[in-house]
Amino acid sequence: MHNKWQRDFDYSDRLFGSGSESFLRAIEQELPPVVSRAELAKATGGLISAKTLSNEDALHKGPTERVRAGSKIGYTRASAMAYIRKKIQLL
Repeated sequence: MHNKWQRDFDYSDRLFGSGSESFLRAIEQELPPVVSRAELAKATGGLISAKTLSNEDALHKGPTERVRAGSKIGYTRASAMAYIRKKIQLL
């Protein structure tokens, strides 16, 4: 049985495997079909915050397919990943 630290370490190991494509695939595998702003921020390790997503939405620069449930905004996995691919680059 793995403890939480071990799972986090295994996850980070997968993220930085062999370049940006494996990094992005690892994020995509963790996302549900619809993802909230907070969960997307968490999936990117805080590189993209929920507030940034809100601001980008207001400027029509955020993920294109949005879903509203009450006061919460979410995105389809495909739309979130297209946005992340534009915003994140490994150095």
